Amino acid sequence: MGERLSAWFAVVLMSVVLGTSYWYAQSLRAVVETDAGHVGGIDFFAEGIVLTGFDALGHPRYRLFADRMTHYGNSDDIDMVKPRILSMRPDQPQVQASALSAHAQNNGQTVQMRGSVVITRAATPGQEPLRMETEELSAVPDEDHFWADGPVQMFSGRTTLRARGMDMDNVARRIELRSEVVGVFPRRLVP
Repeated sequence: MGERLSAWFAVVLMSVVLGTSYWYAQSLRAVVETDAGHVGGIDFFAEGIVLTGFDALGHPRYRLFADRMTHYGNSDDIDMVKPRILSMRPDQPQVQASALSAHAQNNGQTVQMRGSVVITRAATPGQEPLRMETEELSAVPDEDHFWADGPVQMFSGRTTLRARGMDMDNVARRIELRSEVVGVFPRRLVP
């Protein structure tokens, strides 16, 4: 009878250990699945970063500066503090976009900038420098393409424009204001 009792005790003890192990494994898997969503775990972080994007010939297309960058390994997403994107195409007017923070997806292919966003475009022959202000801006730095869905203010010389939504393609040198456009144009004096 003692051998039988020992055998049953071993079976019960083994069942408890197996059940506890299974429960523990399932609870760990649930934590990993909730953490692996949009961003994932922090892979690394760096301060005072400068990243350069190159074209197929090895020429720089843009530079991305940030005071601090946090990279998430599971998704290749990046969070940045005080980011600044600087276009470097030699055949296009230089554009710079800065903000208080940004979130980049797909290892920097698309960047969502937030908080006091300022976009400037350098003067070109026949065009004055341009400055735009908004609270949120999306950018594809590799294509020199920027857009905003919210309110935008645009200043060029003495001309001021306000609109809801904007699309800027620096390669095509085109800016489209989407809706609710209001402008103040200075009067030209004819001699």
